[in-house]
Amino acid sequence: MGGADSGGIVTARNVDLSSCDRELVQYPEAIQPHGAMLTVDEQSDRVLHASANCAAFIGKPPEAVIGAPIAAVLGAGWHELLGSLHRMPLDSGPVNIARESFLGSDQGWHLFAHRCGGLIILEFEKAEPEAAGTTSNLYSEVRADLAALQATEGVQAFFDLAVERIRAFTGYDRVMAYRFAEDGSGQVIAEARRDDLEPYLGLHYPATDIPAPARRLFALSWVRHLPDVGYTPVPLLAAKSPLVTGPVDMSFASLRSVSVMYTGYLKNMGVQSTLVMPLVKEGRLWGLISAMHHAAPRHISHQMRMAAEFLAHTLSLLMSAKEDAEQFERSSARKAAAEALTRLLDSEADIGAALHAAGALDLLSALIDAGGVVVQTGDEVTTRGEAPAAGPLHELTTWLRERARPVFATDRLPNLDPAAQAVASQASGVLALRPLPDQPMLIAWLRPEQIEDVQWAGDPRKPVEISEADGMQRLRPRNSFALWKESVQGRAVPWRDDEKDAATRLAAAIAEIAAARKGRIERINRALDASHSELSRYTDVASAELKEHLRGIHHLTTSLRRRQGEVLDEEGRQQVATILKLTQRMDALVDALLDRSRGGSEAASETIDLDAVVDDALAPFARRIAEDRIDVRRPMRLGTAQGHREWIGEVFTNLIGNAIRYNDKPERWIEIGVEDGSPPRYYVRDNGIGIADTDQQLVFQMFHRVDQPEQKAEGVGVGLAMTRRIVAHHGGRIWVQSRLGEGATFYFTLAPDEERHDA
Repeated sequence: MGGADSGGIVTARNVDLSSCDRELVQYPEAIQPHGAMLTVDEQSDRVLHASANCAAFIGKPPEAVIGAPIAAVLGAGWHELLGSLHRMPLDSGPVNIARESFLGSDQGWHLFAHRCGGLIILEFEKAEPEAAGTTSNLYSEVRADLAALQATEGVQAFFDLAVERIRAFTGYDRVMAYRFAEDGSGQVIAEARRDDLEPYLGLHYPATDIPAPARRLFALSWVRHLPDVGYTPVPLLAAKSPLVTGPVDMSFASLRSVSVMYTGYLKNMGVQSTLVMPLVKEGRLWGLISAMHHAAPRHISHQMRMAAEFLAHTLSLLMSAKEDAEQFERSSARKAAAEALTRLLDSEADIGAALHAAGALDLLSALIDAGGVVVQTGDEVTTRGEAPAAGPLHELTTWLRERARPVFATDRLPNLDPAAQAVASQASGVLALRPLPDQPMLIAWLRPEQIEDVQWAGDPRKPVEISEADGMQRLRPRNSFALWKESVQGRAVPWRDDEKDAATRLAAAIAEIAAARKGRIERINRALDASHSELSRYTDVASAELKEHLRGIHHLTTSLRRRQGEVLDEEGRQQVATILKLTQRMDALVDALLDRSRGGSEAASETIDLDAVVDDALAPFARRIAEDRIDVRRPMRLGTAQGHREWIGEVFTNLIGNAIRYNDKPERWIEIGVEDGSPPRYYVRDNGIGIADTDQQLVFQMFHRVDQPEQKAEGVGVGLAMTRRIVAHHGGRIWVQSRLGEGATFYFTLAPDEERHDA
């Protein structure tokens, strides 16, 4: 990271955050003073580098060490260590190869070795005296902690317990679990701290707080320890030799001097010592466990660091397993929601209408984690959760329909559409799908701007610390939080690949349902066409047969009137005339229905006298009316109407016939009339058996009869169905009002009716 002023304070004036990702932190050319470092050329076994403090560790100053054979520097002990060096893997970080005293000193030293850039890097660190049983007690504690962590349910509970146990284990004042986002920024997801310390839980930080070079180095070692934040770096001195081609790569070195920006940042926070353990998943840095001590510098012994290394490695494994388990649960829930939604849409006739239902919106919300859901089909828009107002939402859906082909996803909508800045608080992130390109259907999930979705920790109104002495802004967590807020304006939490895959699969499922439905409709239409052709042929044959019988009846009746006319009394002659009239009427009706069934032209509409039509409709029932002494009431004239005479006559005939047929009263009556309205409402009323509420819609269905146990069925249940079709053909509607046992009134109109009636 960048430099700092002489006081080691990182301020808004002396920090260049853009330089952080370019800093070569692996080449500091200095180490921390609690240890010493030598580098050895593997080919010549000569020392090429030595830290300026090496005399305190090996008893020889740098000028006596640099260029000398390593065996001469470390004496006979070196030859004993060569076997260990050859047996141990040295390419993946420091290995503790000895706990030695050099040159007869009583002081014990840990010696660590690793290979990097063709050099063997040796690090010396003071060995603390071990109390009896310390190591066994330490590992017992670690095992107990791991058992408790393994028993937790869920990632959050795991980290909440982890930071508590690590704080107790290390003795540090604050321990935080920190998770990285895809863009390198991060968030404190768990924290254990001394009660008097300011909380950082929930705070977000920009990627520049832990820049890419630092993240790379953290991922290389299971433990990074800074015992004293206020240390003075010790220079690493180099030999004047052709073998020295550049600075030493200290990527794995535990003594590596850290960036002055890092120590300045820690000083701003009042931190005096740190211990950092990486959390690694599938070879990538997932996050960090960061321990901070505020009270004083704190050196962690080698034994405790080894325990911490073991703990960090195991934490990563447990964390990965628990996160995978949570991901599996989310995936299972998402799969169940997707399957339920697919079944729901497949069971509904109208997919678009089904998507607007509450059940579908619930499933869409369960399918993908979002702040809001929008469904649009045509001009109808339904939302669930947080969504923009109607006007901005209309502009957003219009914009999305042009880009969802079939799926569109962004977590930075205002960057793509400047007008979307107005809806950033609800829709900085959008995942949209348009499953049917030929239909105006859109499903969109919305995510708010990240700064609108933050779980605040501490006081968000105090993002800046200003020194009373010089008025400078100190870069520290709350300042970094302010920088993070600035960096994520207009950005939402990114959509994960599994979420985008779920949207893609849903789009494919809807398209498949629509295609299958279209295929079924096409097959049904073909079958109907074939059936219609067959029915037309049958209708032609049946109609011809029926017309032949009608002509036969007409001829026989005509012959009867001609030969027996003088013998018949007046009533007989009237009945013969009625038969002839009915055969003519039936012949005309058959012709009209036959023409309609063939898809011929609409029947010619004419002005008809409805009272005359009723006269004709009553004629076939004259004898029964007389025998049963049925009172036919016609309180007013019906007047005229536009329509087809034979068909309207059939309406009155069916309604009058039913009124006569379904009547069990000792004194029966039928009333035929009209009520004022627009259009007029014609009716046929009776005092018969009535119709139950449950049957009042069914009576207009084909082959449905309302039969009472004591009532003899006299029809096949097609009259009212045909009546409804005739009324509908005239643009009208038909309905019934009735109470069981108290008669029924059938109303119908012969033109479009703007008024509503209870059916």
